[in-house]
Order: sequence, then structure tokens, then C-alpha cells
Amino acid sequence: MPHDWKLSRMTRLAVTGGGTGGHVIPALNLLRSARDDFRAEVLYVGTPGNLEERLARGQSFPFEGIRTSGFMGKGVARKLKALWQVLPGTLEARKILSRFSPDLLVGTGGYVQIPAVLAARTLGVPTLLLETNVVTGWANKLLEPFSSGVVYPYGPGRMAGVPLSMEPRPPVPEGGRFRFPLRILVAGGSQGSSRINRTLPRIVLAMGRHGVPLDQIEIFHQAGEKGKEETELLYRSLGIPARVVGFLPDLASNYAKSSVVVARSGAMTVAEITFSGAPAFYVPYPLAIRDHQRRNAETIRDAGGGWIWEDSSLEEIDERAKEMAGVLLDSDRLHGAARRAWDASPGRLSRFWLSGLLDPVQESGPVTA
Repeated sequence: MPHDWKLSRMTRLAVTGGGTGGHVIPALNLLRSARDDFRAEVLYVGTPGNLEERLARGQSFPFEGIRTSGFMGKGVARKLKALWQVLPGTLEARKILSRFSPDLLVGTGGYVQIPAVLAARTLGVPTLLLETNVVTGWANKLLEPFSSGVVYPYGPGRMAGVPLSMEPRPPVPEGGRFRFPLRILVAGGSQGSSRINRTLPRIVLAMGRHGVPLDQIEIFHQAGEKGKEETELLYRSLGIPARVVGFLPDLASNYAKSSVVVARSGAMTVAEITFSGAPAFYVPYPLAIRDHQRRNAETIRDAGGGWIWEDSSLEEIDERAKEMAGVLLDSDRLHGAARRAWDASPGRLSRFWLSGLLDPVQESGPVTA
């Protein structure tokens, strides 16, 4: 992409994107880095009353709202409403950006970025689009001609990386992380996964039949607020001690302490797990748009950093237990997968592309997707 501005003179950064944690969390990470590391004035442009407003205001970031709604996967009436809102949303975004006068706008995904990016184009404000998934989203495909460039999760010779706020944790085996007692972290997303909640306790119990000493296993399970109580009761009924939480905002800090993770494969989840140097069994959400979670997981699996379980295959309790037992009983295999996950992590490039606006020399990614 053209380097026609420099971060050293970028004193005002606007970020737009929202709707899901996968769009909001990288936006917040960028705002925090720009404010704390580069002393820039920052602004979050999102949908009022949505997740992004709650989290932005909770972290003391200035927030301006423009009304939009989703398009993909919606009915005809909702799609017409979304299209109808683009023009007034663009005019509203133009007023907001004119007042703030950013040196750069970054779009992190979601439909709210459409009017903001179009408004920035009319004002001559450079715009970057952040694509955290291996499969490029519909909004980013639409907006790419109106932007200055796209930041992808991987790829040599181009800006790449997923912005994270966490410190990198290369997988050194100190403290016996890959030896007993072993920690299994289970994460079905912020809302939890009913299938994962229902089957993982039984899979853990069945590992006892495949040589895993269950008294040497520690379970940390994020079940979602709706599934917390039921999941706790299931572990208790099976006689398995487990720490079950509904939602933990700082779940990423626990990845680095885990011997293995079982998780969905949203872009931010994959980036955080691999950046923590943790191997994982990924369970792609089967209804994800354009099956992007599978593609995210395949990239890490193909690099040797993890394994994929089909969502429906979790019902095959003994087969999954046998597979996980084979991994947990082999510390060299665990450590090798962790190292390859770390090598393939899009999080390793995250700070580089941000500083790359100041220095156009780029680092090539370890994996080409």
C-alpha cells in the first residue's frame, strides 16, 4: 500500500468498526496503542448503544455514534433498512470526522465502518481496513477500492497482523506447563457454546479410560453466562473438579498458563491463543459467514500448531477423548505444537504493521494464507 503519510505526524487517530468482539477488541487495542504509545488523540466511531459504545466508554475512549444495521444474513426488510441508512450515515460520519479531523481512519470490520470509510474518502482522510480473518469479509471487500489499503492477518510483502494488547508468550516449558498437572482451558466464545458445554466434561471423564490421570488435570471452562450453572452442575455430577466462569474479559491472560485449549476459531481467539504459545483443539462455529472460522483454524492446523474438531464430532465422546489423551500424554508433542502455533501467530506481526506506518520496511509473515 502507498506510504503517503507517516505515523510520526499522525497525532489524531479515528477507529471505526463494531457489532462483535472480533471487530471491537482490535479497535480498542489500536486506540490504546495510539493513545498510550504515540500520545495521539483518539476517537471511536461506532453504533450507539452497541457493544463498541459500552466498551469504549468503559475504557474512557471518546465515542461518536452513527446509526447503521447489518446486511448479510438478514431478511429483505432488514437489508433494505441497512441500505437506506448508508447515505444519512455517511453524512453523519462526515460531520463527525470533519470535527475531529483525523490523520488516519482504521476500519476494523462490521457494517458501521461503511459510512465512516465513505465519509473519510470524501474528506481525503487516509483509511486502512483491518481484516482479521483469513476469509475477507463482505464489508472490507466492498470498501477496499475506497481505502488506502488492507491489513491482512498474514502475508509476506504486505502489511499484516492482528493487533493485540497482550504481551507475547513464546512456549518455553518452564514450570512444567506441558507436564502433569496439565491445565485444559475451554472457551466457546463470549456467549458460550451449548454443544461444547455439554460434551467437554464427558470427554474429560472419558480420557481416564485412555490413560490420563484425571487427578492431574485442571479444568478452566468459560461457559457463557447462560451456560455457567448447567456446566458447573455437569462437572460436579461427573466428579470432575473444574473452575467454570460465565464470561471473563481477560481470558487471553489465561492462555499462556494452559497446556492445551479447546476453543472456537474466531480471528481474535486464534490470534490470542497462538500469541500465547498455546496449542489448541479448534472447533469452528459451523454457521459462521462464509465458513471463516474453519479457514482461520485450518491455517494454524496446516502450520502444525493445533487440531480441528468438527462441531458435530464432539458427540463422539470416546473418539475425542482418545485424541486428546494422545496429545496430553506426549509433552514433546504438546510443546512442538505450541512452538509451531507461536511461529504462525498473526499476533506476532501486530505491532509491526502499526509502526510500519512510520517505517515502511515490512516483516514477512511466517504463514501465507
